Amino acid sequence: MRYVQNDNAGKVGAVRQEALKPSDLARAEKHGKREDESSQKRRVRDEEALVYGTLDLAAARAQHMEGVKQSGRTACIHTFVQFPSNLIDGTDKEQQLQMLNHAVRFLDDFHGGDAVFAARLDRDETGRHTVDVFLLPKYDYRYKDGRVFKKASVSKFSKEQARARYVKTDKKTGKAIIDRKTGKRIPRDDTRAQGSALQDAFFEYLRDEMQLSDVMPPERKKFTAKDRVEPEEYGLRKDRERLHDNARQLSEADRTARERNKQQAAQNKAQARSLEHREAELLAEKKTLSEQKLAFEQSSARRAATLDKQEIRVKRDAKTVRNVRITSGQGVSRKLNRILDESFETQDVR
Repeated sequence: MRYVQNDNAGKVGAVRQEALKPSDLARAEKHGKREDESSQKRRVRDEEALVYGTLDLAAARAQHMEGVKQSGRTACIHTFVQFPSNLIDGTDKEQQLQMLNHAVRFLDDFHGGDAVFAARLDRDETGRHTVDVFLLPKYDYRYKDGRVFKKASVSKFSKEQARARYVKTDKKTGKAIIDRKTGKRIPRDDTRAQGSALQDAFFEYLRDEMQLSDVMPPERKKFTAKDRVEPEEYGLRKDRERLHDNARQLSEADRTARERNKQQAAQNKAQARSLEHREAELLAEKKTLSEQKLAFEQSSARRAATLDKQEIRVKRDAKTVRNVRITSGQGVSRKLNRILDESFETQDVR
């Protein structure tokens, strides 16, 4: 097979089993023959399924059980075998045939060697890495007198596989529980242990038989509730997950935008406060300049008035002196008169 290198996603194989009643087997047969509504909805390409045995499940089961005694009403076990999609390309028919044959071989070996009576790999659906296998394990039952006959058991080999792998442990200490009579550890064969044994065995098969070196072991489920769902429901779950992711991303983007707007608003507010402060400073400076200008003009006016008064007084005093000298008959030199006249003329100009 050709392998596809990728991240951890798609590197884990999975196996799911469910017990079918006769009515369930009839519906499974109808679905495999593409005679029901759900099979038509899942169809995305026009390719026939690859089949091991036959699509006539009821007839195949009847032939498988000829001369076999069975206790219980289970018609068979329906097993979904999911191969790791990122380790097996699975796009050509040869690879798909190998997956079909490997699924049959693995489950037949796990359930005692005589279990599978039909299997199918659907090629018209979106995924092409899942094989549907129908089986009912058979084994030889021996009486003490040597007689042998075939019996069928749903869980005989699953329990044997579980007991070979797991033992009961104390919930508090995690240590194995010892049987007081035998002194040996008590094996586990409950339903959960059977499922774990099946998963572990499939991982080992992928790793050792199919040589998928990058295959990863399955993760243990924390809960025992049934987790297998129909493709339609699975698709709805994926749609809800995408919607949830989109809503989360939008919420995160909205939060980031609001935070950015908040920061920008705070920055704008700080800038506005700075501008207001600068404007106030400029207004104060303008007021101060206006006051200084007014004070200077007022001072200049007062100084000019004082000078005018002084000039008038000097002029008056000068004239008085001149008149006195003339009246007293004292002669005034031409040079002094010229100086006085120039002084008066200069004062008149001013």
